[in-house]
Amino acid sequence: MDWIAVNRSASWQEPHTFIRSLGGNSANVALGLARLGGDVRLVAKVGADLHGNYLLQCFDGVDVDTAFVFQTDKFPTAQCYILTDDGGENLFFNWPRPNACHQLTVDEFDPAMFVDAFCLHATGISLTVEPRDLFIIKAIREARQAGLLVSFDAGFPTGEGERAQKLVREAMSLAHLLKVNLPELIYWLVPTIEPVALASILENPGEPANLDVLKEFCRQFHQKAGSRILLCTLGAYGSIVTGADFQIFAPPHKLEAVAGVGAGDAYVAAVLHCLTRTKKGPEIIADLDSMDWLAHASFANAAGALATRTVSASEGLPSLDEVESLLAVSGNNRGEIPT
Repeated sequence: MDWIAVNRSASWQEPHTFIRSLGGNSANVALGLARLGGDVRLVAKVGADLHGNYLLQCFDGVDVDTAFVFQTDKFPTAQCYILTDDGGENLFFNWPRPNACHQLTVDEFDPAMFVDAFCLHATGISLTVEPRDLFIIKAIREARQAGLLVSFDAGFPTGEGERAQKLVREAMSLAHLLKVNLPELIYWLVPTIEPVALASILENPGEPANLDVLKEFCRQFHQKAGSRILLCTLGAYGSIVTGADFQIFAPPHKLEAVAGVGAGDAYVAAVLHCLTRTKKGPEIIADLDSMDWLAHASFANAAGALATRTVSASEGLPSLDEVESLLAVSGNNRGEIPT
């Protein structure tokens, strides 16, 4: 459950008005993929309370299977309070701790969760708290063993300890698709980056010389992480996709942004949608490196841009018609030829 401040502020003492919204990275990806026409199953745990009931109701009318969204009366539904400062950066406060979403246990894993599935998507934030971390890493291992595509968003609080970092590194190595944003890319490579160069890159990632440096960073991290495909989102500056023998940059689609909280989740949902449009199951994994990643990234950039239209991370997630309309207006905005 997200509570999002309506007015911009960097101080928790200032906002007085918040809006309630479905939240959570994986829930946003599930809803985003469903709005694009995908069949989705969500695995999660919420409290047996008014907030948990509200979250389940958010999936009414969309094609999201909630059979494995467990409810417990022992812990309350997780809530996240979100501020956006004048520079567009988000501040998060998660409460209470512990909460229901932390309580997924290994004993609750069921192979039936994978029935008719082609992909498992998980997030780094899910690997930061026990006992959920062991459930998530087991699910990722089992998905690989079962021949599913594994998609992993490596975003997680960078102040976490060695246990969380170790699990995130394992998840990255098991992922076919690994998604990071610019701060996360920098986090994993920071020991090798000169501070002066880093300051310049963060100030203007879209400047051609800085973009060339970021491409090299992506190549280094792709090799280090061990995933098949690395997706690096640059916010308002587009995205970079890196494979073993190729790399592309897809420029952004310019829209007036209200908030960027859900853009990365919309991007992931859009990529997963693209992968299933022409291929199924094992074919997707076999052909990952030869796909039209420029088209896929442009589509995902459009979905991410549209997700910034509202304060709520979930309410701005676009439909297929909305993404295709934006692509038509922008001329598909295809970027560089793969190299």
